[in-house]
Amino acid sequence: MPEQAQRRAPTPPTPENPPEDKQALEELRHLIVAPEQEGLQEIRDRLDSMERRAEDVSSVVAEAIQMRREHGDDQALAEALAPTIQDTLRESVRKDPQVLADALFPVMGPAIRKSISETLRAMLESFNEALEHSLSWRGIQWRIEAFRTGKTFAEIVLMHSLLYRVEQVFLIHRETGLVLTHVVAPSVATQDPDMVAGMLSAIQQFARDSFKSAGEETLGSMNFEELEIWLEASPDAVLAAVIRGHAPADYRLQMKEALEKIQQNFSSALANFKGETDPFRAAGDRLHQLLEARFREKKDGARKPRAAIIAGAVILAIILAWAGYSTYLLWEWSRFLGALRQQPGIAIISVNKSGGRFHVQGFRDPLAPDPGKLLSEAGFDPKKADLELLPFYSVDDTIVLRRAKELLHPPAGVRLSNKNGELSATGVATPKWIAQFEERAPWIAGVSAIDDSRLENTDRLEFNRLKGALESAVLVFPLGRTDLEPGQEELLAQDEKNLQGLFTLAEHLGGTVTVDIVGHTDSTGVEAANLPLSKQRADKIFATVRRAGVKQANLRPRGVATTEPLRTEDSEEGRRYNRSVTFKVAFSPAPPVH
Repeated sequence: MPEQAQRRAPTPPTPENPPEDKQALEELRHLIVAPEQEGLQEIRDRLDSMERRAEDVSSVVAEAIQMRREHGDDQALAEALAPTIQDTLRESVRKDPQVLADALFPVMGPAIRKSISETLRAMLESFNEALEHSLSWRGIQWRIEAFRTGKTFAEIVLMHSLLYRVEQVFLIHRETGLVLTHVVAPSVATQDPDMVAGMLSAIQQFARDSFKSAGEETLGSMNFEELEIWLEASPDAVLAAVIRGHAPADYRLQMKEALEKIQQNFSSALANFKGETDPFRAAGDRLHQLLEARFREKKDGARKPRAAIIAGAVILAIILAWAGYSTYLLWEWSRFLGALRQQPGIAIISVNKSGGRFHVQGFRDPLAPDPGKLLSEAGFDPKKADLELLPFYSVDDTIVLRRAKELLHPPAGVRLSNKNGELSATGVATPKWIAQFEERAPWIAGVSAIDDSRLENTDRLEFNRLKGALESAVLVFPLGRTDLEPGQEELLAQDEKNLQGLFTLAEHLGGTVTVDIVGHTDSTGVEAANLPLSKQRADKIFATVRRAGVKQANLRPRGVATTEPLRTEDSEEGRRYNRSVTFKVAFSPAPPVH
C-alpha cells in the first residue's frame, strides 16, 4: 500500500518545458483524439443540416412503413395519414378538379350506372308497396300485365299513368363541382348528393375531352333508360334536374329562369365560394318550385264490369280475413305478454314488432320460468320471436324463496316462507342445519332479515321428550320399606337411560340440567317417621343411578313424606302410588354472550 501511494503521487512539474517537448505533446494529442473529434463534428454537422436529415429519413421511410405494417399496427398508421391525405385531395380538387376526374375515369361509368340503378330500385320498391292494395279493375289489369311481362307492379303503374315527374334538383358550383344545395321529391330514394354531383361533373368533363369541345360548354341532357337529366349552366353554377318520363319543352325555360334568379341573387357568394354551402340554403325554396309532376287524366263514366266487382269482393274478403287473423295474433300476443309480465323473476322493458317478428327486451332471473317454453305453450312459434332477456337477480318473494330452497336445502320437517325480504323457517331441524340457516340465509340475494323463532331444534324436542318420560315415571315401594317392589327394576333401568340422554342433550343445547329425586310416603304412620323414610327411598334411587354413571352434581335426593302426594288415598291403589320416588327436571340455558 505505501508503494502504491508513492506511485500514484503526481510528479512535481518541472519549472520549464522545452519547446521540443510541447510540439511532441501536441502531435501525440492529435493522434489520440483527432478521429473522435472529427466523428463528433460529422454528427454535429448532420444534425444541424435540414437537407441531410431529410435525406436520411427519405432513405428509410418506405422500410419504416413496411415494418410498421408487418407489426400489425397499420391502423394507427392509417389514422395518422388520413387527415393529411384528405386535405391534399380537397386542395387538389379546389385547384384543378381535372386531375381527380382523370384518375376516376376508368371507374366512373360503372359507378354511375350502379348508383342510378340502386336509386331506381329503391324508389320502385317504395312505390310498389304504396300501390299493392289497389282494388280497381284497372289495377287488376295492371297486375296481370306485370305478372305476364315480369315487371314490377310499380313499373306498370308508372308506365300507364305518369307523364313526367321531377324527382331531384341539384345546384352545383361550376368550378369545383361541389353541391351548393339539393332538393328531392317526397318518397323518392336518394344517393349522396355530393357523389352524384361529382359524377355529373366528371361526365361533362369526359364529354368535353372526348369531343374536343370548348371548356365552357356543358351537356344539355343525359338519358338513363326511363330517367333524363336536364342541365342548365350559368357563369358560376349548374342546375341539374332528374326527370322521370318526358317533360315538356317549357320546363327548360323554368330551369333557365330559376338559374338566372339564383345567379343574380347569389353572385357574390358564387364568385367567392370556398366550400361553405350555408349561404345557398335560401335557394332551396326556388328549387322546390321546380319539383313538379303530371299524370294522365282518368276517364270518367267508365263502368266497372261485374267481374271486377267480384274480384274486388274476393280480394276484400281475403284482406279482411288476413286482417282478422292478424288482429287475433296481436290479441294473443298481448295476452301472452300480460302473462309474461306476471311471471315472477321476469321484467319486460320494451316490446316491438318489425319484419314480421316480435322483439322483447328485459331481464330474467335464472330461477324464473323458461320464456321459450311459455311461448310454445301460448301457441307461438319460438323462431318468430326474439326474447332478449338479460340475467339478473330478482327480489320477488317467490324467486327469493326458490333461491333460498336451492341454497339451504331445508329438511323434510322445515317449511320456508318469504315476505318482503324476510325469510322465515318453521318446523323441526337439526342444530347443524339451524346454524347453517342463521349463517347463510342473510347472504342470499333478496333476503334482508330472517326469522327462526318458529324453528324447533331436534335436540330440544328430544330433551323435552326425555324430560316428560322421566317426570312421568313412578318407582313404587312396599309399605314401610326402602326396597323397590318386584318388577320395578326394568322401569328404573329405563329411567337411568333417560337421565344419561338428558344430561348429554343438555350439553349440546349449551345449558345445565338439575334433577331432583323426590321420595314420597303414604299417610299411614306418623309424620316424624315418614320423612326419614321418604329421604331413605330417594337416597336409595340416588345411589342406584350413581352406580349407572350419572353425575352426582346434577342429582339432588330429597324426601317430602306426605307433603306432595301423587294421588288421593281413598283407595289402596292411591296409597300405593304415594309410596314412591319421582323425578323433577329443571333446565337452565346458557346466558347469552355479549
